[in-house]
Amino acid sequence: MTDTSRAFLRALYSIEDSKGGTLLSHDEVNELGETLRIPRTEFLEVIDKMQLERLVSVTFGGLSLTPEGRALAAKMDGTGTRGSVEVQ
Repeated sequence: MTDTSRAFLRALYSIEDSKGGTLLSHDEVNELGETLRIPRTEFLEVIDKMQLERLVSVTFGGLSLTPEGRALAAKMDGTGTRGSVEVQ
């Protein structure tokens, strides 16, 4: 996982957690990419790779972490467990 992917995953985790686990709208996801200063092409590649790795789910309504993505982000964040997902 690249530094860009890690930064995006951790930021997504933090924002999603502060919103009570609700998905981020496409506009919120785009704003996050701009805030992290990720070039658009690279940002889309990061999302595609994370989707292939089943870390995020992209729907018509927006983007959210999968249970696997949430567990990995929690582990990276040092929180261990969040919700019902246990990190080993």
